[in-house]
Amino acid sequence: MPIWCPECNAMLVEGTSECPRCGSRIGTSESGDNLSGTDVAWFSAYTIAIIVIPLIIGVGIALLCLFLFFI
Repeated sequence: MPIWCPECNAMLVEGTSECPRCGSRIGTSESGDNLSGTDVAWFSAYTIAIIVIPLIIGVGIALLCLFLFFI
């Protein structure tokens, strides 16, 4: 059964401890978490969207209220 690098998706020889293509460690997690770089980027973009979208909607509603108040 082939083994694949979690970072660059290169096919590896079984028993390899380091990817020859990107150099990432295989089979061990040094930081203790299971998030890859793609997962972290997705999580960051999702978190920013959760904060920015309501902020833009709130500012839009506030400007609309100010506009309607001064007409």
